[in-house]
Amino acid sequence: MKRCFAASGALLAMCLPAAAQSSSAAPMPCTPAMGLNYVCNLGKPEDFLLIPGTKYILYGGSAGSGGWGLIDTQTKTARQLDLSQVRPDRKTYPDCPAMPDTKVLNAHGVAIRPTRTPGLFTYYTVTHAPFESVQVFALDARGAQPALHWTGCARVPDNLRGNGVTAATDGTIYLNVQMKNGATQADYFVGKITGGLYQWKPADKTWRLMPGTELAGNNGIEISKDEKEIYLAVSGSHSVDIYSLADTSRPLRRAELKWFNVDNIHWSGDQLLTAGVMEDEPACNGTRKEMVEKKLDPACHRGWVVARLDPATATYRVVAYGPAIAEFGGVSTAQIVDGNLWLTSNQMDRAAWLPLPGVRH
Repeated sequence: MKRCFAASGALLAMCLPAAAQSSSAAPMPCTPAMGLNYVCNLGKPEDFLLIPGTKYILYGGSAGSGGWGLIDTQTKTARQLDLSQVRPDRKTYPDCPAMPDTKVLNAHGVAIRPTRTPGLFTYYTVTHAPFESVQVFALDARGAQPALHWTGCARVPDNLRGNGVTAATDGTIYLNVQMKNGATQADYFVGKITGGLYQWKPADKTWRLMPGTELAGNNGIEISKDEKEIYLAVSGSHSVDIYSLADTSRPLRRAELKWFNVDNIHWSGDQLLTAGVMEDEPACNGTRKEMVEKKLDPACHRGWVVARLDPATATYRVVAYGPAIAEFGGVSTAQIVDGNLWLTSNQMDRAAWLPLPGVRH
């Protein structure tokens, strides 16, 4: 038996056996598959972002993968960044007197915020090793190739496991904590409250829970252009919950995306994109809740979806989607660059790209 799909945007007919695919299989070749092209050996780049005004996507890898790197979206190649240059700001970030060893440092959710100097940005990344923290870098994109300089970190309490991060231009950091106090992925797969949104201000350097934001699997996060609202992707409810930063006691609006799991959410130019995996996936024998209940493999590769969200109306339109394949699972982030859709994964050693006919950004 085969399942067939039409990939939106790419207009590709896709068929594959209905057998489940697991991320524990042998490494996959870095060759095109089912309409997707790959840039490989990136060390599980769970989240990435286009550096504004450049052709480069900045990605971060898992511990031991060499840290952070750049994807050249024109040549479709990648290279590691030099992390040896540090410029610590111990007054703002006293929690880390020195940059953690890059051999154990890892990267999860990321954010890029502009500074007053054109071409100079602040780059934030959630890390779990060697301890829970948000690491902060100066990102200099004024030269021929961007460079990262470590600035410091805001250490996160050990009982909080962050996922997505964003920040305001005044340096306030917003951390979407997916799991706290021993909660697990399986908990939010079945709808239990596991996390919350935490705020850190440079003035007091303390993480504080924002009331009303404790949800079932707080995941990706983004801030509005005017910094008045914040958008929280929620894995357990398959939604994007939109809050006013002036009062988070309850969401202003909710975008319901029941048929796929929303993972990361980011601006891509003026478009707000979210990406994730199919919830009820035949190749995995059902929903993630059913997999927990039946004790099946939660890492089974699922089909993927990218959607464009209108935060004002809490509605969305699908940009592209594709089937479950062995070569690429765990889709978590999307960016559109020069008519190509770029995808990253929380399971694989690669990023993927495919052309979107008629689209240029």
